[in-house]
Amino acid sequence: MDIDQKELYVDSIEFSYSSKRQLLSGVYLHIKIGEIVGLLGRNGSGKSTLMKIIFGTLKPKFAYIRLHGKRIHKKAFLTNEVCYLPQQNFLPTAKTVDKVVHFMVRDKNSRAKFQEDGVLKPIWQTKIADLSGGELRYLEILLLLNQKATFFLLDEPFSGVSPVYKEKIQNLIVNQCAKKGFLISDHDYTNVLAISNKILLLQNGGCRILKDKKELELFYVPEGTFDT
Repeated sequence: MDIDQKELYVDSIEFSYSSKRQLLSGVYLHIKIGEIVGLLGRNGSGKSTLMKIIFGTLKPKFAYIRLHGKRIHKKAFLTNEVCYLPQQNFLPTAKTVDKVVHFMVRDKNSRAKFQEDGVLKPIWQTKIADLSGGELRYLEILLLLNQKATFFLLDEPFSGVSPVYKEKIQNLIVNQCAKKGFLISDHDYTNVLAISNKILLLQNGGCRILKDKKELELFYVPEGTFDT
């Protein structure tokens, strides 16, 4: 399939945690290869919930999900085309970096690249439990990007990470963007906006497509935030 035809299309997402409050109602979004889509929204707006629904680990009341032009009825993670980075760290803390890479990266040439990575080389035999927040998040994202998926849903990739590692994580994502598509959500909106080429605001159960970051001053950030 031509790379221009590869897309993740999500429409009519309906979800509620109780009968009293509809969290998501008719959510629509569309991601193509080469796009980094920033998903912003206030606490409790449903950003993580939406990602879990797309990935397939949370069942919605209704969802229409199309992958590369074909509607999928099974969970997206079973297609091996969609990867999800949860807010919570997921690597076994008792294992060392080299053991985790050896387990998750099957190709020997790819493992060699991990070992020579400038961030990972000095911590190659360090336990996961002893890594800094930035080192751990960098490793998790690098492992995900090594998978053969086309679309990546990243939930809070910059949370608890120092500025140096935020920049390194940005570079990881941008360097992969030519052949992959990303949906990124983080309360650290400045780092999301720095690399996004499309901005969505999740508000009142639906997604609003923003043409300019200044529009966030109407709904999300204080007026004058982007004046400088």
